[in-house]
Amino acid sequence: MPSGIAKVLAMRLLIVGFLLSLEITSLTGAIDAPKTCSPKQFVCKDQVTCISKGWRCDGEKDCPDGSDESPDICPHRVSRCPANEFECLGTDVCIHMSRLCDGNPDCTDGWDEGPHCRELGPHCATHGCSGNCSVTHQGPKCYCNVGYEVSQDGKTCKDFNECSAYGACSQTCSNTEGSYTCSCVEGYLLQPDNRSCKAKNDPVDQLPVLLITNLNDIRCTSLSGMSTRLPTISTKQTTAMDFNYALEKVCWIDVGDSPANTQLKCASIPDLKSVTNITVINISLSLHHVEQMAIDWLTGNFYFEDNMDDRIFVCNADGKTCVTLLDQDLHNPKGIALDPTVGKVFFTDYGQTPKVERCDMDGQNRTKLVDSKIVFPHGITLDLVNRLVYWADAYLDYIEVVDYEGKNRHTIIQGLMIEHLYGLTVFENYLYATNSDEGNLNHAKTSVIRINRFNSSDFTVVTRVDRGAALHVYHQRRQPPVRERSHACVPDQHKKPGGCSDICLLGNSIKTRTCRCRSGFSLGSDNKSCKKPEHELFLVYGKGRPGIIRGMDMNAKVPDEYMIPIENLMNPRALDFHAESEFIYFADAVSFIIGRQKIDGTERDTILKDGVHTVEGIAVDWMAGNLYWTDDGPMKTISVARLEKASRTRKTLIEGKMTHPRAIVVDPQNGWMYWTDWEEDPKKTNRGKIKKAWMDGSHDQVLLTSKTVLWPNGLSLDSPNGILYWVDAYYDRIEMVYLNTTDRKMVYEGNELNHAFGLCHYMHFLFWNEYRSGSIFKLDTTTSTVTLLRSERPPLFEIRVYDADQQKGTNLCRVNNGGCSSLCLAIPNGRSCGCADDQRLDADNVTCKVNPSYVPPPQCQATEFACKNNRCIQERWKCDGDNDCLDNSDEAPELCHQHTCPSDRFKCQNNRCIPLRWLCDGDNDCGNSEDESNTTCSARTCPPNQYACASGRCIPTSWKCDLDDDCGDRSDEPASCAYPTCFPLTQFTCDNGRCINVNWRCDNDNDCGDNSDEAGCSHSCSSVQFKCNSGRCIPEY
Repeated sequence: MPSGIAKVLAMRLLIVGFLLSLEITSLTGAIDAPKTCSPKQFVCKDQVTCISKGWRCDGEKDCPDGSDESPDICPHRVSRCPANEFECLGTDVCIHMSRLCDGNPDCTDGWDEGPHCRELGPHCATHGCSGNCSVTHQGPKCYCNVGYEVSQDGKTCKDFNECSAYGACSQTCSNTEGSYTCSCVEGYLLQPDNRSCKAKNDPVDQLPVLLITNLNDIRCTSLSGMSTRLPTISTKQTTAMDFNYALEKVCWIDVGDSPANTQLKCASIPDLKSVTNITVINISLSLHHVEQMAIDWLTGNFYFEDNMDDRIFVCNADGKTCVTLLDQDLHNPKGIALDPTVGKVFFTDYGQTPKVERCDMDGQNRTKLVDSKIVFPHGITLDLVNRLVYWADAYLDYIEVVDYEGKNRHTIIQGLMIEHLYGLTVFENYLYATNSDEGNLNHAKTSVIRINRFNSSDFTVVTRVDRGAALHVYHQRRQPPVRERSHACVPDQHKKPGGCSDICLLGNSIKTRTCRCRSGFSLGSDNKSCKKPEHELFLVYGKGRPGIIRGMDMNAKVPDEYMIPIENLMNPRALDFHAESEFIYFADAVSFIIGRQKIDGTERDTILKDGVHTVEGIAVDWMAGNLYWTDDGPMKTISVARLEKASRTRKTLIEGKMTHPRAIVVDPQNGWMYWTDWEEDPKKTNRGKIKKAWMDGSHDQVLLTSKTVLWPNGLSLDSPNGILYWVDAYYDRIEMVYLNTTDRKMVYEGNELNHAFGLCHYMHFLFWNEYRSGSIFKLDTTTSTVTLLRSERPPLFEIRVYDADQQKGTNLCRVNNGGCSSLCLAIPNGRSCGCADDQRLDADNVTCKVNPSYVPPPQCQATEFACKNNRCIQERWKCDGDNDCLDNSDEAPELCHQHTCPSDRFKCQNNRCIPLRWLCDGDNDCGNSEDESNTTCSARTCPPNQYACASGRCIPTSWKCDLDDDCGDRSDEPASCAYPTCFPLTQFTCDNGRCINVNWRCDNDNDCGDNSDEAGCSHSCSSVQFKCNSGRCIPEY
């Protein structure tokens, strides 16, 4: 199995190949067929590029040829030129008004000069400008001196607010008449340029440093990339890291091969001289899929972003209490940043609608800041002084900024030099970022780059690391303190933060706070204390992402928890309860276990783990103390075991004769059990079924089947009234059958039913949950009124009414286990004793003894490998270097020491087999960089149809002399290359030999890659900007 990075790389290579084919077609003069865009898209003039129609005439060139901003389609486009400047026709080039009609053409087409200058020039004398006047094609136009702009009357001058321009000052800007002044906040010093601010060091020798996460370590460098005295900290697959400056600590997540082996660790780094006291903080929730984290330096709380379960959760400083902050409308959260001084959390989300958002520190007041022209927002960081949000888009390859309100959006830098950015931080005038390793085709190592956020041409590679991830500037100004005891979560006299029993979260400022309780507990009337739930009647349901079992109110849409949740599950598809012992029994289809936990959160236990495959339904026989379950694994079985000592008493009742057994319910009063059997393909003539049998597995028969039964999911048994309810997920209907007559009746088939999974009843109410939408509904069968009780993040699984009154009655098994030594199984008008599969009944029909002829069934099929944890995987996945079993038993040394790879593959030391073409390609495919080592690459020979790079990499011969550095060391682009001649009418020849569209010349974008397409261009800059030789406009400092 190729790694995830390899798969992404392969896909990106396909995309690159496609783009290259387009370029080659253009170079050879072929005409591309016009591209068909969707009705919601605009096709650019190049007939190849499609963009959103909403991007037309927005002042930004989104088409490569700028045709989305053409005057032909944007007659009313508002000029974005600064005050006292003029926009050349059909371009975004601005020139100063004084250069109009000065005898020198400044616009590329000479639009600023012409006969109109002579014809309309005399009109300036009578136009009435209080400042200056220039002639345009439309007539005279007024402009003002530096520091002023034309008023709304178009003639008089007023003061221009330079502070409204991004980058006028590094920090505080004060507008004055005709000018402005810059200043710095406390903790910073104004620099000689009177605009920049430099952070004070306290103590003086405590210089700012970079902390860089590197998957296998955390390293510390100076801001220029030089090594420091702080030793490297060893980590394990780490991407998430942050620090607490006041405590002189750095914290990170070590990612193990399973959730249980993934840990939050913290270390002391006193004076940045040593690493001491590395400790593990035990977190109650799984950290296995946390990609990024952030520390609230005022409260010590940890904020985590989980991109698998799609949620943001927060834990207190000791990790004992964790609560979910957000888990709705999150589809792939990536980056997170905090500003506790104003009570705000900022985060990025890749999801269905990519966006940058913010909320209060307690999760309230969620607000979208950016949701347009954004695709893969990743790293995010904050300018705490100016209250600015910077983020990097790993697809559009830009860094942009908005303020805390989502206004004043501005592009800092865009282009290939910042492709695939991952981590991002800001300090003083500079942004620091890491490139993600996947997709980084040009370098075997990840770049750590520095960009001047006010002058993007000031761009430097600070250092290179192997697969860099999170990074932070370690300095007090990145975590400014507040006055002692001035925030709302300061511990009280009982050492409780903010007086809260469990966890204190800052609100929308440092003066407000919210107390939250750990899962299952509810806040008391004092809004500080937490109390245990004490409920006897409630709904209990299972859900995935994250895997959890919860209790909830049956009547109202309230968020209250009605039991202590069962957490850290993967896929809890099946559940039931035993009211007498207060246990919830559950099956986790991914972890291959059946377990239990009491509703008060105690006595978590795994009762079965061997021979459990895909358990889809479970049912508790409360009279005999037995557990029944369906297993949709290879054998298609229904089994039973004692609630206590389950592993020693399990018995297979029915095997085979089913397609997909799912839900199951039992009627111990009458000795029957009922279950559903899916038929997967609606095109087949086979139908789904509802079946029944005695509870000892005998008298197996079909209760009903028809052309409107295909995916019968949930079952609910109303035993006193002799009614069985079911819901079909294919036909989206709830039906019922009278067990004494087998008469069928439609109950409900409304629009709320889309893919129901679980079903249960209480009195005349039915409850069901929707697998796909995450909704839980209540149906009043007397009025057909449907009420939405809860909206969760899907998927949702089984649902039950926890009601002790539903588990009453008696039968022969109720007293003394019916006289049976092992299993007492209810049957109509009696009981049957049963034994575990490896036992048999003695002649007395009540006692069990060993069965010497018993042969255990095979754990897995012939084409599968049996893992130690009872999971079955494909045999070909064994010894491939990937932990497919999840317990690594498929990669055990004793199993794989003689493993070999096919002749077209390279064997890594960890037994992974990778294609030979992946050797020396700059990507760590083996996982230990063995395929990129000097030893491997120096000894490598390339096939006849490939070119051998000096680095040892093999590339297709056609990639030589194609103007791209495919080797990574430019050995495929030697001086002897004869590059193609560009077509003179439609293409521009770059200094490096590359051919680009002639319209891309002088568009302020480095399309050539060597900036030769921008050399000698004439661009006008504003009064607070400096004009580079290249024509680029940058702030003056």
